Amino acid sequence: MSSSFVTYKKYPTSEQAKYITNLLTKHALANEYIENKASLDSNFSSTILNDFEIKIEQKDFKKADEILLNDSKEYIKTLPEDYYLFSFSNNELIEVIQKKDEWNEIDYLLAINLLKNRGVEITSEDIEKTQKDRLSQLKKPEKSARSWIIVGYIIAMLGGLLGFIIGYVLLTQMKTLPNGERVYEYIESDRKHGKNILYVGIIFFIFNVIYILFF
Repeated sequence: MSSSFVTYKKYPTSEQAKYITNLLTKHALANEYIENKASLDSNFSSTILNDFEIKIEQKDFKKADEILLNDSKEYIKTLPEDYYLFSFSNNELIEVIQKKDEWNEIDYLLAINLLKNRGVEITSEDIEKTQKDRLSQLKKPEKSARSWIIVGYIIAMLGGLLGFIIGYVLLTQMKTLPNGERVYEYIESDRKHGKNILYVGIIFFIFNVIYILFF
């Protein structure tokens, strides 16, 4: 896998992910298919989360979006009458457009078409502004749970591996924005705590090793 590849999409089934990888490959866009059997969630609690990930180069995000949207245009014409998006209110459909990154391409296109059919015109300028606002919102780092910082310090002082992991995640965890840009997940003050927890963990680990070997 190329070191420049970053996460583009994640899907709950391998069939969905493999369809997209084949579609991207068909359009000569390099990609990587990955099966994730487990991950660490945003609160650092271990949980089994099966997902199927597609990675591409950051420079290809816009091209990939165009490929997927074009592929979805014909498919929305075949949707059944009871498809769930048909019951959405105008405000709910607008939210689908605003948070495009949380929905699939079919729902995004359908939301625009449904609004147009209801007399609510969504211009390309509106969409561009919405996407810029969404990126600005997603760029903002999150504040981690204070309890996990406290737990990290305590376990690090006990020489525990979990404290080291908490510190490392706080310091280095990054997220990929819809345009492929990578930014830090947590605010600067929490990242500083992460660095401190790492240092504390290393110092106390060494101390414990010395104590076990010589005392």
